[in-house]
Parts: sequence; C-alpha cells; structure tokens
Amino acid sequence: MTDWEALGGEAGVAPLVTAFVERVVADPIIGFLFEGRDLARITRHELEHASVHLGGPLAYQGRPIAAVHRPLRIHAGHFRRRLALLRMVLREHAVDEAIAARWVAHDEALRPVVTGEGSCGPFDGEPPKRTDSDRGLG
Repeated sequence: MTDWEALGGEAGVAPLVTAFVERVVADPIIGFLFEGRDLARITRHELEHASVHLGGPLAYQGRPIAAVHRPLRIHAGHFRRRLALLRMVLREHAVDEAIAARWVAHDEALRPVVTGEGSCGPFDGEPPKRTDSDRGLG
C-alpha cells in the first residue's frame, strides 16, 4: 500500500493540502509570498506534487519548481517556516508519523531548488556554467 492509499487517496490527501495552503497563506511570516496568487492553482499543484511523492496517480502539471520560486527570493527561514506549518497540519490531521516524516523529508530535499541555495540552486539541479572570471582568469 502506498502512502497515498494509506491516507485515503485523493479524498484523504486533498483536505490535508487545502488545510496546508490555507495555513501558509494566513501565516504572518510567509503569507505575503502568496498575495495576489491563484490559490486554487497553487492548491492543485500542491496536490499533484503530493500525489507524486506519496505514490498516487496524479502527475505534477506545474512549471519546474525552481522557475516558479526563483523570482520570489525565498530565504531559508521562509522555507523552514513552510516545513513547520506542514508538520503542524499533518500532526493536527493525525497523519501517521512515518508518512508525515517521509512527506516532510521529501519537501525538505527541495530546499536548495526553492531557495536557490546549495548545489542545486535555481537551476533545476544543473550547476551554472563557470566563466573565466569565476575561475579568477578574467
């Protein structure tokens, strides 16, 4: 049984995702990042993303994650807050601890892509090309 199935499929996961999106949008620390955004679209893409990593049937139909988040200039603190809110929602909805841990770990692995930090950066997993000036030759 997949985590998606254990959570009740789309009927079980959709309310979790909706509660999570509502929580981040209302959050005084990161809610501003969602001002003027299409929340229905965000919720749909979050559900698709959850389906992919929970073993569900929905495919992610959104743009590449780095391309979506690059212009927002999301910092590590913003990302940590998002993870904390995800943990809260999963705990409040009594999601099995092992499933919640896998869900959070999956999202945590996206930190470098979302924040533009680390080896992945905003390049969707491809490091930038080095120039002569980067090597101290120019």
